[in-house]
Amino acid sequence: MRWMIKGAIPLPQSEEPGELKPIDVVIDSNEIVALGNDLDSKQLKIEKVLSVQDKLIIPGLINAHLHSHDRFDKGRFDNLPLEVWMVLYNPPTAGRDWTARECYLRTILSCIEMIKSGTTTVIDDLHSAFPLSPACLDAVFQAYQDIGMRAQVTIAYADKPYYQTIPFLEELLPQHLKPAPELSPEAIHDSVLTLWRDFAKRWKGRVQFILSPSGPQRCTDGFLRKVWGLSEEYNLPVVVHVLETKVQAITGRPFYGKSIVAHMQDLGLLTPLTALVHCVWVNDHDIEQIAKAGSSVIHNPLSNLKLGSGIAPVGKMLEAGINVGLGTDNHNASDTANLFEAMKTAALIHKVSHHEYNKWMGAKEAFHMATQGGALCGGLSEETGKIETGKKADLVLLDLKALSFFPKNNLLNQLVFSENGTAVDTVIVDGNILMEGRRLISVDEEKLLQELEERIEEIQKKINAGIPDGRELEPFLREAYYRCIKRDCV
Repeated sequence: MRWMIKGAIPLPQSEEPGELKPIDVVIDSNEIVALGNDLDSKQLKIEKVLSVQDKLIIPGLINAHLHSHDRFDKGRFDNLPLEVWMVLYNPPTAGRDWTARECYLRTILSCIEMIKSGTTTVIDDLHSAFPLSPACLDAVFQAYQDIGMRAQVTIAYADKPYYQTIPFLEELLPQHLKPAPELSPEAIHDSVLTLWRDFAKRWKGRVQFILSPSGPQRCTDGFLRKVWGLSEEYNLPVVVHVLETKVQAITGRPFYGKSIVAHMQDLGLLTPLTALVHCVWVNDHDIEQIAKAGSSVIHNPLSNLKLGSGIAPVGKMLEAGINVGLGTDNHNASDTANLFEAMKTAALIHKVSHHEYNKWMGAKEAFHMATQGGALCGGLSEETGKIETGKKADLVLLDLKALSFFPKNNLLNQLVFSENGTAVDTVIVDGNILMEGRRLISVDEEKLLQELEERIEEIQKKINAGIPDGRELEPFLREAYYRCIKRDCV
């Protein structure tokens, strides 16, 4: 169908105040085919016109890093560093045995939160218990397919046992907390890679599979080489957690004799298809290598602050020419999937890094990260991230009568600093309206939430069953953590 959005207000390109001139956007099937002022609907053979007034139009936001698997853990913790938090919220020695339907519902719940706050595309780094359940994994992909979002979904895997991924932990842990693997590393590699190939072949298009080896320090070099070999073979992006915390920063020396980024470079893992998540503790040489390779970085300011990880040197990255996207990370580490919160935080926290205010990052950079930057992280820059002809029709309309835009002084600044997503009125993905007048169209929200209410007692039982395992592991993780942070980084 060929249809038109008529009379929307685009974000002004100039910071100088001026008249807000509306535009018309013509959509044919899933693509933007024309842009202009006061276009003739008859001449363009338009079948439907969506006339809007006092609506701001922006490209759909792109959440470049989300972990949907812990949606049921939202808000459980505070005042914990990453390494301790990880074993408390989902202990590696305990399983939750989620059903496929529960995996579907938790993903839909994330989608609802994202759509209502203007996110049209997500890179979902999905972690699942081993052995991997194809039915549970497919349920996640199907949820994105059903609700209509654009999504790149990983099936993350790391082949080292958890106690070998943090310095000092293996020597601290008692033997009964070091379960032996049931299969050989080679057999596990083959199993995971076979599953990944299957998902890469089956899930393409608007919802697609991409790669995630979790983090370099969590994987053997042999497995990492196989992952990037698969990336080259299928032209798939790879998302990988890199230097999120000081513990990871000091890990480079005992594990590799160099920084983790330098080790990745030696292995040939820094490519234009590589998106490095976090990079809080990168040094100047790391930044130089990332920039030279054409790799991207995904900034997650909310979780980095809540877990006490630090503030990533994003200003230096941008100066070096590195593409940077923006993510919200875990529901249980930032406690939100609302990218407006991440945008505002990203536009604020870097102002304290230096006093050269003419070089501060602000709303412009944060909005770019949340749109074009995120698109490039997923290899989607030809499809989405901007409003222009030839791009997919991934669009968001916001109500300019909302208090966040009154008076209309600077729409970009107000979008980033004043808005929290409540002004989002209409969300369009791939030419399809997913929400209009803040009412979801593609799913029955009330029915889904009712089903979740009926299941919540069983869901909480599964989460609570792992709490004793986490408490048993905590003192050993805490000791390893304190030993690490007392050391100097390489």
